[in-house]
Amino acid sequence: MGLPRAAISLLLRESARRPFSGTVATLGRQHVYATADDIHREAARHQVSLAAASIELHREPKLAQQNFVSDDCLFQLLGFSESVRIDRSDYEDAEELLDLNAEHTPHHLRQRFDLIIDSGTLEHIFDVPAVFRHLCNMVKPGGRIIHLTPSSNCVEHGFYSVSPTLFADYYSAAGCHLEDIFLCRWPERPERGMWLVYDYLNAPNRFIPLGRLGRSVWFTYAAVTILDGVAPGIPQQSFYTSTWRAAEESGSEASVEPADSRAARLLKLVEGRPRLTSAANATIRAWRGIVNGLRHRRGTLPYPFVGKF
Repeated sequence: MGLPRAAISLLLRESARRPFSGTVATLGRQHVYATADDIHREAARHQVSLAAASIELHREPKLAQQNFVSDDCLFQLLGFSESVRIDRSDYEDAEELLDLNAEHTPHHLRQRFDLIIDSGTLEHIFDVPAVFRHLCNMVKPGGRIIHLTPSSNCVEHGFYSVSPTLFADYYSAAGCHLEDIFLCRWPERPERGMWLVYDYLNAPNRFIPLGRLGRSVWFTYAAVTILDGVAPGIPQQSFYTSTWRAAEESGSEASVEPADSRAARLLKLVEGRPRLTSAANATIRAWRGIVNGLRHRRGTLPYPFVGKF
């Protein structure tokens, strides 16, 4: 997929939180759909100071004609001293050849990188758990992984489209720190148009009714920090583990709600009274059905709106 201007803006947002440095690896060579002026404008928006770099245009003539910069140039501006491409094939002159379906991570790649960017590769790899293992193995403790992966309306783009819960649940189970998980709606021209970005990670209710995403193309952006002692494993989906735990604790009909929500307060009032609890749950479902219907008509999501990128 490469790095459209909006994706670069999200990278700069992460850089504003903690500046980049060291070595960056990308899964495949990145097409950068942004000029040097675009990058400087987005940096000013996020109050990020760019590093000094000579402006090098993209290696592909069609992109160079639009003054789009190379991936090396972008990463130098972001503060990296080295950039490495990892790919299954060397047709784009990758510095490291690795089949991400492989069982073992090469020793010389372990804990080598300060950031790995997966901008549209995960969905093309059959063995998704292997990809996660490799990424966790290749990042230094304190380093970061950033994904940009299709979630909706990308039939035949790759093997898979994924839900944000994949990143939230896997990296939580592995002991990583989740920085951001966003659901991003693409415009018709994703390379240059504005993305609408919603905060999945901090949403009080993450479930979206089926069909809510409509005809638009949606991607998930995830940024995580790898902590020392990460242990990649097999997660369970958090929605169900929370439901099972609540049912075990209550011994009755369970409704998993954020502790500070109005629904949770209502259920607390009727706690221990099964009939009132059932009635309260029915009221909550009915009310949410009305709210979701209104949101569907307006084309909005039950996630906090982050902004346009």
